[in-house]
Amino acid sequence: MKFLGLDLSASSRRPTGYCILKADLTCSVGLVWSDEEIVRVCIESKPTIVAIDSPLTSSRRHFRACDLEARRRGFKVLPLTFPAMRELTARGIKLRVELSSLGFKVIEVFPTGAFIALSLTPPKRSLPEAVEGLRSLGLKLPSNISVHEADAAMSAYVAYKYSKGEVELLGDPSEGVIVIPKTVKSS
Repeated sequence: MKFLGLDLSASSRRPTGYCILKADLTCSVGLVWSDEEIVRVCIESKPTIVAIDSPLTSSRRHFRACDLEARRRGFKVLPLTFPAMRELTARGIKLRVELSSLGFKVIEVFPTGAFIALSLTPPKRSLPEAVEGLRSLGLKLPSNISVHEADAAMSAYVAYKYSKGEVELLGDPSEGVIVIPKTVKSS
């Protein structure tokens, strides 16, 4: 089994990080720009699940139910009505539709929220600490990865946990859900 995580950028002028996570938790990472490159990575790697860091459904409102639930948990989710978020959402939906039509299972993830849920430092706060956190989960990462690749690695990890049923689904399935890893509650 393989899992593909994508830290999708709003525009093909900026890099999208990807991570291919194998069942033994070995990671291959890289950067791509165009939708065609993203689809090619999916076709070549044949993942069981593709996890995309982007809204994969739209809304006329600022926030979907899943966004509101994420915000209640302390995750800083941006409004869908922001111009950059509209662009990201449009690209995410387009890729979801294309990848689903090719037979891929596609889920929406929020790696920053996943880092926080797992009590780890997100890469935008400290890349070295984020990489250390990912390695503490068992991920075998190459050295010198970018912020985008670290977010993609967390996205792939969430897909891996999804395959094991060890996730929570935030939101309403009829409107869209964000998948995050279950947290272990201490007593």
